Amino acid sequence: MRILHLGDTHLGRVQRTWNGPPGWSRADDHHAAFLAALAPALRGEVDLVVHAGDVFDRSRPPMPAVRAAASLLRRVVARVPVVLLAGNHDRRGLWPHLGGIGPGLHIVDAPMRLRVAGVLLALVPHHREASAWAHSARSVVGGGVDLLVTHQAFAGARVPGFTFRVGHPPETVDSRHLPEGVPAVLNGHIHPRQVLDCGGVPVVYPGSTERTSTSEAGQTKGFALWELGLRPSWRFVDLVSRPLVRVDAPRDAGRVRPGALVSIVPAALRRLAPLVAARGGIVALPPSTAQRGLPRNQLRLPLG
Repeated sequence: MRILHLGDTHLGRVQRTWNGPPGWSRADDHHAAFLAALAPALRGEVDLVVHAGDVFDRSRPPMPAVRAAASLLRRVVARVPVVLLAGNHDRRGLWPHLGGIGPGLHIVDAPMRLRVAGVLLALVPHHREASAWAHSARSVVGGGVDLLVTHQAFAGARVPGFTFRVGHPPETVDSRHLPEGVPAVLNGHIHPRQVLDCGGVPVVYPGSTERTSTSEAGQTKGFALWELGLRPSWRFVDLVSRPLVRVDAPRDAGRVRPGALVSIVPAALRRLAPLVAARGGIVALPPSTAQRGLPRNQLRLPLG
């Protein structure tokens, strides 16, 4: 039994730029990563696809992102079943956006047990409180399952500059919250890929499929491939990501390579943007309205 495990695709992520190619959006990168991650499923190399949450970047995603995701998922479910779990960015649910795709796509907006492709899954979307998550997990694990799929912070998970621990933030869970009868956890939510030990149970974060901020500049992105034998096993698969660079002063421009997405400290944006553009970098615009007058690209996505 082979499972493709991915998460945190953040489709439809909008990052406006000063000098991006005409019609290009950062959302194009996220869609391309989604397509690359699903390539093994399109080739028939896996038996099941499990997306562990944050399919979209916003709970009300742009329609181009929805249409592009639906088109691609129709191709995948023609080959293998797909399970989509709601993450915290999907807090309004995935069914309103992708519910019409039909058989083969299993959308999980609430805790449930699901047998698909011969595997019994316990599925728990993101919860804001650890105690609520524990209650939901117990209710769907019952006497045991083959795998638990969730979108939650586990104690010990690390992101740049921070380690999650119970109570900080309140959603964080550990072995006291994890019910018995779970051999492994397929997780989403934490963008750096990592594996935790939760009372002897492996908790696997494949990480996001594309970099979402300069704090992730050095992180390798991708997905996980699982084999269910006598014991579950997995391996990480790398994807190519767009380089992200932060430029605060002219001396930093030497790190810019063609095609890199470059963040510039807002106070120096007008001064440094031409220097970055001359080196082939794409200048990311901050969300503030202070940059009126600079050209901004519109969201556009290829279908399928």
